[in-house]
Order: sequence, then C-alpha cells, then structure tokens
Amino acid sequence: MQCLIREEIKKIQADKCVPYVITGFAVLCNLIVAVLCKFDVTNGDVLALYGKNGVNLYFFIGINTLVGLFCAMFVGYMILTKEYINDTWNLLMTKLFDGKKLVVAKFIVFMLYQSIYILFSIVLYIPISKLLIRADIDFRMLGSVLIIAFFINAFCYILQYCIQLYVKNFPIAVVSGLLLVYILGPIREIVHVANYIGTVAGTYAFESGNIYNAKFLATAALLNIAIGASFVYISGKKFYS
Repeated sequence: MQCLIREEIKKIQADKCVPYVITGFAVLCNLIVAVLCKFDVTNGDVLALYGKNGVNLYFFIGINTLVGLFCAMFVGYMILTKEYINDTWNLLMTKLFDGKKLVVAKFIVFMLYQSIYILFSIVLYIPISKLLIRADIDFRMLGSVLIIAFFINAFCYILQYCIQLYVKNFPIAVVSGLLLVYILGPIREIVHVANYIGTVAGTYAFESGNIYNAKFLATAALLNIAIGASFVYISGKKFYS
C-alpha cells in the first residue's frame, strides 16, 4: 500500500502546476470571503448569535467548501480522470491484481491534497482577516471551523472522488458533483438529518447555534465519515477482483 501511495504522489507531483493550482484555490477562497465582508453581506441570525466574527467564519466555511469542491475536481482529474483519458486503468489492474488497494491508495492521495488545500486556506484566513477584513479572530470558533472543514464538509470532496472514480467523462462528473451538492439544500428542508451532511452542516452549525456544540460536531463528523467510506467502497466495486 505504501508503495502505491508513493507512486500516486510521484505521478501527481510530476505536473509542476499542481501546488500552484491548489494554492490559487486557497487564495481565491479567502479573497471571496474578504470581498463579501467588505460589502457588509451578512446573515441576521448568525450575526445575532455570534457577532461579526461569526458572520465572517460563516461565509468562510461556505465559500471554503464550494471552492474546495472545484479543487477536488482538479485533483480528481489528475488522479482519476487522466487514467481514463490515457487508458491506463487496465494496465494498472494487470500489474496490481488488487483493485481495492488501488482505489484506497488513490483516495488517500486525493484526500492528502484536499487536506493541504483546507489547511492552507484556514491558515491564510488569519492574516486575511487581520489585514483585509480587519476583524479579531475567535480561535475557539476557528477550531470548530477546522473540525467542520476536515471531518464534515470534506464529505463533498469524497462524493466528488466517487463520481470521478466511476464516471469517465470529466464534464459529466463535474456537473454531477455540483448537482448533488446543490440538492442537499432543498433536501434539508424536508429531511432534518440532511443538516448534518456535507456543505449544509457547516452553515447549519452557525445558523442553529451549534458551532460550539461538541455533540453536534461529533455526530455530524461520524455520520459523514461513515457515509463517505460507504460511497468510496461502492463506487470502487468495479475495480475489485
């Protein structure tokens, strides 16, 4: 498994643009947040509960996930779609004889690069908040945002991985990912548990006053991890021997 992971990292690092693209996504995320804050875009409920700093982080977690989804599409293209384009899946399977290991190795590398994006965008938020937004930082709240970004909203990236693992056509995979994330919004109005899943969980944590609620964060994290792991297993079944 370690050899497979190293090989996948080598393949993606062979393209020198990858670090710059991921950095660009992290910068873009924070610039969008800064623009929203400069134009005093707000949410009345979040403002009443957590003040201006809460509103800033409310927008940050939403924008971070949306921009992160496009980053996931890019990373998925480099790791998965290129195998379809170059017609190398069969060659990999012939050499490896273990599709499960291949799917897991690619998933680990995929999440590694997504984690770099998440971490860098959050670290970058601190100077952006000070210099452009000119707001104090509640590091306790930022810690909750870190948990949401890594363990809850990351479900959207896992979903995108599964789509691009299964769907050969990149434009169709992109549209499918955006549609599935979009429909979570209307679903949350009908099924309450949807508020714990993916993109809506982060914003719901702010809107419902649960940003410091350890039980809510733990429940949402475990639910997203469990569903995400199931999706990875199911979407990769066609590669299992």
